[in-house]
Amino acid sequence: MHSGSLVAGRYRLEEELGQGGMGAVWRATDLELGREVALKRAIAGSAGQIRREAKVGAGVLHPNVVTVFDTVADGDAQWLVTEYVQAMSLDRIIEVDGPLPEARVLRIGVQLATALVAIHERGIVHRDLKPANVLVTDDDVVKLTDLGIARWAEVTQTGGAQLTGTVGYVAPEIANGGQATAASDVFSLGATLYAAVEGRSPWGDGSDGPFAQMNRAAKGSPIPHQLARRLAPLLDALMEPDPARRPSAAAAAGLLQGHDLPRRSWQQRLRTVRRNAMLTAAAAIVVVGAVLLGWLLPRGSAPQTAAPPTTTPPPNSIGLGSDPATADPCALIPVTALREFGKAYVDPEVDGFATCVITSNLDEGIGQVQSHLVLTGPEEYPSRPVRPGVLGEIERPDEKTDRCERSFNLPDTNRVTLVTTRLDKAEQTRLCPIANALILDALTVVLNGPPARRPELPANSLDKVDACRLVDGADAGQAFGKPSEPPVADFGNWGCSWEAGRSELSIKFTRVWPIEPDAEYGGKVIKVGSRNARLIPDPDDKTTCTAMVVHRQYTPKLPVLEDTPEQRQEVVSVVLEDPTAADPTTVCARTEAAAEAVVRRLPDAG
Repeated sequence: MHSGSLVAGRYRLEEELGQGGMGAVWRATDLELGREVALKRAIAGSAGQIRREAKVGAGVLHPNVVTVFDTVADGDAQWLVTEYVQAMSLDRIIEVDGPLPEARVLRIGVQLATALVAIHERGIVHRDLKPANVLVTDDDVVKLTDLGIARWAEVTQTGGAQLTGTVGYVAPEIANGGQATAASDVFSLGATLYAAVEGRSPWGDGSDGPFAQMNRAAKGSPIPHQLARRLAPLLDALMEPDPARRPSAAAAAGLLQGHDLPRRSWQQRLRTVRRNAMLTAAAAIVVVGAVLLGWLLPRGSAPQTAAPPTTTPPPNSIGLGSDPATADPCALIPVTALREFGKAYVDPEVDGFATCVITSNLDEGIGQVQSHLVLTGPEEYPSRPVRPGVLGEIERPDEKTDRCERSFNLPDTNRVTLVTTRLDKAEQTRLCPIANALILDALTVVLNGPPARRPELPANSLDKVDACRLVDGADAGQAFGKPSEPPVADFGNWGCSWEAGRSELSIKFTRVWPIEPDAEYGGKVIKVGSRNARLIPDPDDKTTCTAMVVHRQYTPKLPVLEDTPEQRQEVVSVVLEDPTAADPTTVCARTEAAAEAVVRRLPDAG
């Protein structure tokens, strides 16, 4: 094949990027979609491995893993089509630059650990994690490639059992003929980071032959590190010869959290981690991210002992940016999100301004599920302490019959919550694997910096309105009594609540499909001032009533979900809960009065 050749009548070869144990890799142009891709051609006898890589890769969609698009046949040749990443492999970077600074190695390691945890959560073992399979862009974004491929060809093809992995980075149990496991991936992660710090494999540079490397690997005796300092305890832990004693990804993350205490051995720290740290795979990402915050500070900028939490997060904290209310929640959902489950549709204009809705049509027509990703401020009554400046662990309540919830606190004390529910059918579908995939995607995005900002909305949008300014003390007093405390504002000031004794008045801004023709809302259509509204008594609680008041109706700029209305409305929901009311009619009359006061302060809908 040569530059300009067409593969499968669709992919034009542009440039050969290199040769590997599995075949040649080309940069190509997908003429149908007009995008650059990478094409890997199987060498003789390896077409089955190419197909296997396609099948395994299709099950892992993650920002730090090269995306597999397709596998195609062209005559007798089999080709794998993947995402093209303009990057240099880590082994080439080490070859050109020599040993890397530990802070940079940690940045790379954080992303590799994130990718590895996502792979393991899907029940997959990579089996060949090494610097050559780690792509690093100019701005240090990491992509793990060659997913699930056995690479014995780089050592020998004769004699003994087949080895899985490359000798320079293989775990001792593999060198001794054992099976590849998640623990052996963790060893290879440590060996890869070792190479980045030391400039060579822990089993030597290979100059004395692969069998010398194999002998060291089988004995579990890596060459002592010479350049590693603060990372040394972590490398020792990841490359523990006994896989049973080797930390999982989660335990390794906890070890990272404590590695600023140089007088403690890694074994002591690991015992503490196993006792106290998060023991789930997703938690590994969280703690690694938390470590990243402190690690990237200049040396000497912090004492060696942990400082007490402060009321203000450090300026380089991971979070929603300087103006959290402008963060785009849909920016936390990658384009490839949920592709392994079916076809996903992301809607940025349903529910609150800090909400992104992901509707998934599951494969084989088995139903539909919906996930709501919501950005909020800190919880009023958190179930666990919130530490400013520290990324919190992923909270994983048990799956309920019809919902699965996942959340984590950001170092700026804001919070990301994701709730997945069944929308249509899908009775046999487990919700938590979907929620897990989305929350890991969101976490990966925020680890790489503040999310993008939301598109600018019209000047008359509720986005610009402070809900707490729509009701004053006199209004609240007429509705349900004199407030006993100052109002409490929601995230972005898009909601507010007042309390008076046992009663509560609240306001919330949402975006919904037109409420007037939709009888499912219940209640009745009324006018509040000059605006359309629905007055809805709570059928289950006779002391609560809601007035949904239309602020403005508009057509979204993006296409809407199939079989849904083309119009959206910005709505102010005024909710009154008054246990002292004699009957529902009284509660709703007071709710309507409060809504009228709110409408008088709303901006002109235009």
